[in-house]
Amino acid sequence: MLRILFLFNAVAAKDRQGAYSDCLSWDVARLIYKALLESGHKVFPLNLRSPRQLDKYLARIPLPHLAFVLAEGFLKEPRTLYDGTGAAAVRTLLQHYGIPASHSPVGVMEICRHKNLTYEVLANHSFPIPRYVLVELSQDNWVEQLEEAIERIGFPLFVKPNGGGNSLGIDEDSLSFNYQDLKRKVLSLKQTLGEVPILVEEYLPGQEVTVGIIGQSPCYVLPPLAFLESQIRTISVKKGKAQYSPILAGEELYHYLADLAGRVFSCLGARDALRLDLRAGSQGNFYIIDVNGTPSLNPTSSLMAMGASIGLKFTQLINFLLYQALLNYGLPPGARLEEMVAQVLNQLYPYRWEGERILAEACT
Repeated sequence: MLRILFLFNAVAAKDRQGAYSDCLSWDVARLIYKALLESGHKVFPLNLRSPRQLDKYLARIPLPHLAFVLAEGFLKEPRTLYDGTGAAAVRTLLQHYGIPASHSPVGVMEICRHKNLTYEVLANHSFPIPRYVLVELSQDNWVEQLEEAIERIGFPLFVKPNGGGNSLGIDEDSLSFNYQDLKRKVLSLKQTLGEVPILVEEYLPGQEVTVGIIGQSPCYVLPPLAFLESQIRTISVKKGKAQYSPILAGEELYHYLADLAGRVFSCLGARDALRLDLRAGSQGNFYIIDVNGTPSLNPTSSLMAMGASIGLKFTQLINFLLYQALLNYGLPPGARLEEMVAQVLNQLYPYRWEGERILAEACT
């Protein structure tokens, strides 16, 4: 029996707003904990508040073999939950204790949690991204940077925080049709989040699609979800009941999106799970607008909906991710977990990405 450290950020329902809007509810944290227990391994849960708290906790328990990490930062340092530093900081701290972590490594998390770095890497490998300008609100000339975005891209423009992996700071006012609207939104972000960098990018008016990839050599591209409404996907929209249509294997669009997602997964060096959000432009071409290295495992999340579309249950998907993380570090999954995952692999087989043979070509 292995020892699994389960790190997460959870707050009461009334506190899931602002910097804490993307934290787990306690009900969801308990569901994930119970799912991990189904693996047959010993699970040590910790609602991560600070590095000091983690240090004290680890001093009281046997050294874990693996950390299953859903924590996006430290609750006592709320800025880490949205500025892009938290996911990498947690993994760096675990490295100090010699504890391997699930999901992607530190370098990949740095890229995924800073959207300008995401766009730079994607552009270097010729992946489709929207035109954008990074605006540094901490600099005295940030107004001039806004004017540069207008000159280079033109209206309408879409504004979003550069850090983090959720929809914090994104609302109906993120879409700007003139300078007054643009500046008003930027000032609102500055007041709410502080002098964090923001992205000003071209607005894509078409359909939004989200694609989930799980596994590692091979990886599996789950049926993407095509959202039926073109509304801006704010936090409140994501927490509501979305109308979507799964894109199944065999459909022409599936093969395009699966190959795109698989190549992004490989080029980034991602592990275990990744979610890509794409949106179509006025000509119908898809552009990548976000890459999330720790996609939500909420039962109502996009990734869970993708899994459900091929018959995967919540507990099965959670334990497949645990299984994959253990394999990555040469840790024995154990008979109970292997038995559980055997059925999952049968359901995933039609969604196996066959493009790994072109990895060297895609990333050079």
